[in-house]
Amino acid sequence: MNDRPKWAEPSWNSEQRKHAGERYRGRNLNLSRLWTYYLGIGGDADEFALDGYLNGLLGLAPGQMRLVDTAIDELSADGQPGPVGQ
Repeated sequence: MNDRPKWAEPSWNSEQRKHAGERYRGRNLNLSRLWTYYLGIGGDADEFALDGYLNGLLGLAPGQMRLVDTAIDELSADGQPGPVGQ
């Protein structure tokens, strides 16, 4: 029997989430732009869930976490993250 509560997440999920949040904040990306890009590449979380994920409050499925990482990388690579709030 598994003694872990149903809501407990695997440690890799929390580490990945922490890393994604640090990368997001460190690259000064706009949340709405990141969310729109993420949706465009197949993401299915709403903007609220993405914000919660990036701030360490919510988890996402592994495939969705990879899409968030891809969106952060690709938006950062274009050299134009846009000012916060835009």
